Amino acid sequence: MRRLQSLISMLVASALVSCGAPEGDERALQPAQQRARIDELINVTLNKPATASSTQDPFRPEYAVDGDINTDTSRWCPGIYNQTRLLDIDLQGTFDLVRMELYTGFRDTRVIQSYELFYDDGTGWKPIPGASQTANTSIAVSTTFTQPVTANKVRFSCRDPLADNCRVKELWVFGTPHSTQVNIPPVADAGADRSLTLPTSSVTLVGGATDADGTVTSLAWTQVSGPSATLSGTTTASLSIAGLSAGVFVFRLTATDDDGATASDEVSVTVTAPPAVLTDVAFKKPATAGSFNTSLPPANAVDGDLATRWESGFHFQTHNYLDVDLQGAYEVSSAELHLGTSATATNAMPAFELQAWNGGCWKTIPGTVVDGNPLSTTQKTLTFTTPVITTQVRVVCKDKPHCRLRELKLMGTPAATPTGPTTCAAGQQTLVRNVRYDYALFLPEQYNNDRTTRWPLIIGMHGIGGSTLTVDRTAVLSNPEGLARQFSSASFRAAMKAIVISPNQRLPFDNTGTGWFAAPSLLALIEDAKKDYRVDADRVYVTGLSGGGNISIELGMNHTSQLAAIVPISITSTPTNNANICNLKPLPIWAFHGALDTPSRATSVKTWLDTKCGPGESKMRVTIIPNAGHNEATWDTAYATLELYDWLLQQRISDRL
Repeated sequence: MRRLQSLISMLVASALVSCGAPEGDERALQPAQQRARIDELINVTLNKPATASSTQDPFRPEYAVDGDINTDTSRWCPGIYNQTRLLDIDLQGTFDLVRMELYTGFRDTRVIQSYELFYDDGTGWKPIPGASQTANTSIAVSTTFTQPVTANKVRFSCRDPLADNCRVKELWVFGTPHSTQVNIPPVADAGADRSLTLPTSSVTLVGGATDADGTVTSLAWTQVSGPSATLSGTTTASLSIAGLSAGVFVFRLTATDDDGATASDEVSVTVTAPPAVLTDVAFKKPATAGSFNTSLPPANAVDGDLATRWESGFHFQTHNYLDVDLQGAYEVSSAELHLGTSATATNAMPAFELQAWNGGCWKTIPGTVVDGNPLSTTQKTLTFTTPVITTQVRVVCKDKPHCRLRELKLMGTPAATPTGPTTCAAGQQTLVRNVRYDYALFLPEQYNNDRTTRWPLIIGMHGIGGSTLTVDRTAVLSNPEGLARQFSSASFRAAMKAIVISPNQRLPFDNTGTGWFAAPSLLALIEDAKKDYRVDADRVYVTGLSGGGNISIELGMNHTSQLAAIVPISITSTPTNNANICNLKPLPIWAFHGALDTPSRATSVKTWLDTKCGPGESKMRVTIIPNAGHNEATWDTAYATLELYDWLLQQRISDRL
């Protein structure tokens, strides 16, 4: 977009990209005194000193005010995963500010959807009225403030998800030098907040306005938030509202004085619905499971037929599960479960619980944990200690080898979709039971900040003789083997910007198992993780040491398209006889090996890929750790290398396929 050459053309552009103002010359709509002031507007941010809370070189903050909107490299970028993304501009003087132009994106894409603009008049930062957006779709936005402000600094705050880079090409703010003779804005009064209960669905609001140094020339009512409603009398003191539904409505009264200054006041109308009737919100909703008998699929558990059932596949591990997608948000207060193969059977599930999806992980629903249920008790009604608002519900069966559920009824009512932060255990390693492998889980410290950011996933495997969890499955080992050991360091936990799952191969309670991980179970574990956490499916990585390193090579050869990169450490086999070995050539690989652990099979694999798998060098790199053998000196050193994660988290499946 070319820079606007006149104020009139700027105002026309504003009508096109902002709030739907009528096309044409907006100056004609302004009082004479205000039109004169508009003619004097200047871009007060142009080439002014700019600083930022964070910067991704070479995209420096001063590029956002250099007047260049055509050169794509002339922009400010704060970098990803920074919680605070602020751009401050010192106006080097005091100005009365009335409007802004914001140019964002990268090659006309990747707009900034959510942002706020603040001003400082020497008494601290305050939001500029009307300068914030939460659902912007345009790379070029022109906004006239709902109320002029006097400032000597302005601040832009990006509110997009942490994984977005908030690219600002230009931020222009227009105003005039501040004068000591300032018009006093009017005072608007929208009246007292109101409440009503359906079926009453209409109300009249009465407001007004005063002006200390002039007259009020116009009033305008608008709806700020809430469900749709029918408004009449929007330019008078009395606003008639009809067609109200349950919810909270906010309406704004804006007054304009004879100098063009405006002021606003808001009033809320809370509409309460009649007592809700509970229904089975799980009935015929989509259902999936950790496993199932081919003839007894998960859909049978929500079909309303007690003669059908879901039955899990045979498993040595406990904690199989059945998920129901409610296809919307509901407040669920109780559940009815029909267990076993029939009402008179003696094979009911003795131990289970219900969990609710909270936007980032599964949380146990209070009042639903059942242990010691008699095998003959085939119907169980659970009243939740506290109703939960959720979009998905999971039944976790703690039995083996089979779980049987004839019907799941969830009694609830529609609810607003949950917003705000989630409450998952982040910034620490926790124990998770799973039907594939029980595992140690780490979620990044910033994981709960929003519900949209998706995070890379690292699967870290121990060796044949190692383990991650205690035998009784009550905790993560104090000194686990492999990547899981690094999380004892607070600085490592703070630096890790990925979901890390460290599975434990050995079976619970007797610690049996050879230590060899199985590729099908690992792939299923990855799919479980995509359902259980906010995983970026484009950035999935596997790593392991010794036998775990061997299986990472195997996964890379046979399931290349599902992985963004692998990190094998101290591998003990050289799979040159595998027909798929050349699949590793384009796959980003960083292998580590101890100098005293001979021979260096990782070096042999790289040589094979470089010389026997077509022209060109492979994407494999090998680091030999001096004075280290087939022991912790190698894998602990490798996993403590922070450069490894800087490299790893840049790899994407989409960059290769």
